[in-house]
Amino acid sequence: MAYQTLYREWRPTTLADVVGQEHVKRTLTNMLKAGRVPHALLFAGPRGTGKTSVAKIFARAVNCEVGITPEPCLACSSCVGIGQNTSLDVFEIDAASNRGIDEIRELRENVKYAPSKSRYKVYIIDEVHMLTPEAFNALLKTLEEPPSHVLFVLATTEPHKLPATIISRCQRFDFRRIQAEAIGERISQVATAKGVEIAIPARRLISIQAGGAMRDALGILEQCIAHIGQGGRIDLEHVENVTGRVPTETFLRLLEALTKGDLAVVLAELNEEILRGREAQQLLSSYIATLRLLLLAAHSPPLLVDLGYEPVQVASFATIAKAMGSSIAPVIESALTTESELRYGAHQQLSLEVMFLKQSGIMTGKTGSLPAREEPVTNESSPERPENITRKKPVPVKQTEVEPLPVSTTASGSVALLLRAWPDVLKIVKQKAPLTGATLGAVTPLRMEGNIVILQMKDNNVHTFKRLNAASELEQVALAFAKVMNMAVEVQIKMPGSEPNTAPLQHEEQIKQVLEIFQGTIVEDN
Repeated sequence: MAYQTLYREWRPTTLADVVGQEHVKRTLTNMLKAGRVPHALLFAGPRGTGKTSVAKIFARAVNCEVGITPEPCLACSSCVGIGQNTSLDVFEIDAASNRGIDEIRELRENVKYAPSKSRYKVYIIDEVHMLTPEAFNALLKTLEEPPSHVLFVLATTEPHKLPATIISRCQRFDFRRIQAEAIGERISQVATAKGVEIAIPARRLISIQAGGAMRDALGILEQCIAHIGQGGRIDLEHVENVTGRVPTETFLRLLEALTKGDLAVVLAELNEEILRGREAQQLLSSYIATLRLLLLAAHSPPLLVDLGYEPVQVASFATIAKAMGSSIAPVIESALTTESELRYGAHQQLSLEVMFLKQSGIMTGKTGSLPAREEPVTNESSPERPENITRKKPVPVKQTEVEPLPVSTTASGSVALLLRAWPDVLKIVKQKAPLTGATLGAVTPLRMEGNIVILQMKDNNVHTFKRLNAASELEQVALAFAKVMNMAVEVQIKMPGSEPNTAPLQHEEQIKQVLEIFQGTIVEDN
């Protein structure tokens, strides 16, 4: 017999074999015992939680030669044919590749004919949310009033994409992620049957990495068995090698260094993992998983014991969590933000290094960034004398994600303030309201009048101008300016040319301020 992967070999054949989903099993069992078979079922839930397996068990249960039963015999020709995918009356359709109206029209024609051998024709439509709107419309009438010999089982990982008219014609069953403990028990059962010993930490890590999907857990186990060879023992390091997960101890050392502000150790640990071939995304994912363990250690240590961690490990987590104190939540938020940004960045290692720099600042109470350049202010009566030059001190404020800028009341200072604040304002708006942030590319800072920030359109696009002048859009921009500049502001947007007498002067002033901020010079274009 040809080799079968573990998830196919160990696919459940009866409802009793299904791991988890007790609410689904109980309801279906009572339906089948009573002989009340609904004509359309909808199985919704995450991947790998048993939707298709239960659909095939249901097909066996209604077509078993013993009769409609929650415990099919698995020996009759109908049960065997369904199990081997050779039954002429059970159709498993992949909606991802058969999503058009022509395929559904063909299905509508075929349902008219009686089953060849079985009691019912059963149509299992997997990933049904992939059907086109036209295909859903074509299916609707048949789904509402199918022939008495036809049953439908629709399976989907994204039920929100299904039309309400389709959902209302089905009895819906929501499949849940399988608990890690239940996955661990099945893994032990499979490993024993395969003559392989598996350590408890390794089993726990497989269960966690599976993310509630039994199919994924069996896939990882199969890789581990191949990694160690037949008759061996699967340890934690084998699972880490197969999954690419970084050992938790590595991050504990890194976090300990962060709490002490020892960035040299942090960057060395990160660089070493990158040189070992670790992907930045996988590194960050493992790091976030470790931060969650610290969160549990700080607030609910018994949960770590329930997850299978030894008391010595729980104690080490608690020690680091205590050293981090109240910075755990901001550090986790920083990591989650970096995770979303990492997907689109080209310099992933640098992104991680900057993240750790900021987190070190959070933990040690420092800013975690380089100090901003201070602006010199000269005495107007004697501008060239060094002794008359003073430094303005920033207004002391509570630390936020962006270091607030010192507020200047002079005309030239307000232009410099806007130029400095603008990049951080754009960043904040893009995080809070991406569409508004994208639209802000159409404006540029012009000047400040008291607490009024004036922005100017780069062109005469009336549509964009009207959109940005909406109250909700202006509020987002004003809140971002307030956070960066540490003062309440009002934002106004003007069209170009609306102030012909002041625009050239303002343009020259901006050029002057840019040269001062970046210590630049004007190069003539020959």
